[in-house]
Amino acid sequence: MEILTKVIETIADKEVTQIRLINDNGIEAHLITLGATWQAFLVPQADGSKKNIVLGFDTPSHYNQNGIAAGQSIGRVAGRIHKGQFTISGKDYQVAQNNNGNALHGGPNGFNRQHWDYELVQNNDTIGVKFTYHAKETVDGFPGDMTVTAFYQLDNKNKLTVSYTASDVTKDTLFNPTNHVYFNLSDKQDLSSHELQIQADQVLESDDTLIPTGIKKEVVNTPYDFRNFKPIIPAIEATGGIDDAFLVSSKDNQPIAVLRDKESRDTVSIYSDRNALVVYTFNFPEDNVYFARDNGLENKKHEGVAMEAQTLPDAINHPDFGDTIIKKGDTQTHTITFAYTKA
Repeated sequence: MEILTKVIETIADKEVTQIRLINDNGIEAHLITLGATWQAFLVPQADGSKKNIVLGFDTPSHYNQNGIAAGQSIGRVAGRIHKGQFTISGKDYQVAQNNNGNALHGGPNGFNRQHWDYELVQNNDTIGVKFTYHAKETVDGFPGDMTVTAFYQLDNKNKLTVSYTASDVTKDTLFNPTNHVYFNLSDKQDLSSHELQIQADQVLESDDTLIPTGIKKEVVNTPYDFRNFKPIIPAIEATGGIDDAFLVSSKDNQPIAVLRDKESRDTVSIYSDRNALVVYTFNFPEDNVYFARDNGLENKKHEGVAMEAQTLPDAINHPDFGDTIIKKGDTQTHTITFAYTKA
């Protein structure tokens, strides 16, 4: 196993370092210090080439020029908070409203916009990088300060695990991070050969601004029924594009979701310790966006699917959605694992 580092850009006098984790099977995970971002995931192919199966940018500053958040660390709170308002320990808070009057992905100064420090970690079984960011109330508006680490580890079983930890918390506050990775397991700019399975019997109902109404809908006899493998395109066509939170369960250490490409047989299984998977099928491409894997072609609608493991969105305003509060002085860790195989 090998770790390679290099500075690939300087943004506002801050160096952005790329860390390449390479296991003994030739799998490569590329991470960058801007946004503690998962930049690329290269998997060997039969012809000796390597295919990048995630959407990202070669140039770090491109992450700041759009709202896609491809592969970036998201926090303090993933997803939306209704009107940016919540109450903790009897005190009301208002944070930035950066999406249709709601707070989205930690606001305009969330984790993905920050430069993180890094430390390389290597042992007998894994190689990794631990990113660290000191979140301040004066920067993002959420109550209190905290130290956050995003610890990526790659092993020789082709599993990439990211663990998000909050510590040194100075006030009762919120912590519900995720990685906003988009997958495309094919060599095309669409999802036509992709099949998906999700361990979810229910999906959240949402309003026109994608705020949960509080109603949990059964997926049976709907386009959202992915309890068994099925092609993803019919669901996209039936819904106009998926952007929904699935209530997932992990039984006997099984993955909460599996995405596979029926042509290449490349497969990614997702494991999580929380109760939701937000699936977003890239319904709104942006002008002048060129992903590294697309060889100079502009991004296309529905060319990737984001798989965001987290606690249900707006949980702070719905008592039955899960607990996203972290108490002053506590330490909390959430882990997501992405396992690559050839099916």
